[in-house]
Amino acid sequence: MYFPFLRGKQYELIALRELVSLPLNPSLVSPIVEPIKKNLNTITTAAKALKTIGVKMQLIVNPQYGELKNKTEAILEYIAFQDTSEGIDNLIPSFIIQNQADFLNFRNFRSSSSWKNSGFSLIHLKQIAETEELVSLLAGAEVNANIIHVNQMLTLRRKFRGASSALLSDPFNKQRRNKDYADYADEFFSNDYRYYREEGYSGFGDYLTIGEEYIEGGGLPYAVVLHLTYLDTETGDIRIRHFLSDSNDDTSDTPGKFYEALDKLIAFVIQRQISETIAISKFKEIYENQSYPGLGVIKKLSMMHHLELIQTVMG
Repeated sequence: MYFPFLRGKQYELIALRELVSLPLNPSLVSPIVEPIKKNLNTITTAAKALKTIGVKMQLIVNPQYGELKNKTEAILEYIAFQDTSEGIDNLIPSFIIQNQADFLNFRNFRSSSSWKNSGFSLIHLKQIAETEELVSLLAGAEVNANIIHVNQMLTLRRKFRGASSALLSDPFNKQRRNKDYADYADEFFSNDYRYYREEGYSGFGDYLTIGEEYIEGGGLPYAVVLHLTYLDTETGDIRIRHFLSDSNDDTSDTPGKFYEALDKLIAFVIQRQISETIAISKFKEIYENQSYPGLGVIKKLSMMHHLELIQTVMG
């Protein structure tokens, strides 16, 4: 199972909705979504679309960032309402575990009579002092996914010997400035899809082509960069190519910078005969029409391509 980790931003949720037509395979993909806005309408729309093809959304109930931080009860109530009143039953309460407060939050959930028999997921970002007690709380529970950040994998996997665990990594080599990607034009991304089963994991996840670091907003860029993962057919590894604009001395003419980068992406796709994903088709359409879609759409397409690529290589 592949667990792509997305923040609940507009274009990330739109990416999930637009991939429903692929269709996403419920036996291969189950996205993790961290809600960051009080208005959950976009998550409802995405969850409803995913339900039509049987895909579960791992919805984080104790987000680290945004307007819903420390609003666990409100998110749990939202999940319960969607299930009982709206028939949207594919939202899985998912708890980030990285400190004592997270542990106490989860323990309260497990002791609640209204949720006692409900399925849930855990996402371990750090090992905590209460790990042994946490393990005991899983006994007899319906655990949908037990996902461990790769930085904590060796220690925590030993603790959860009786549980089927997935790994979460951040292979995206994020640079401080866009123009710094010039030094890392093409690099290794991941090969977890090839080895997770033989290494005893039930699944794997990543932060797609965005990276683990959370950034809200941003100004006009000096340089525009497009990120595209692809399969290295010789090694079987997933690599990533960064396509950088050329006129990067100031923040003027973002559309022009975008087309400088897009020209390189299209040439690479043709030269390497990259498979025609939904996102690649859209990039080609944009290139032919010479229409600038905005930076949000560009990030969305990059994520969509990566998600479709991973599902394809897993299948």
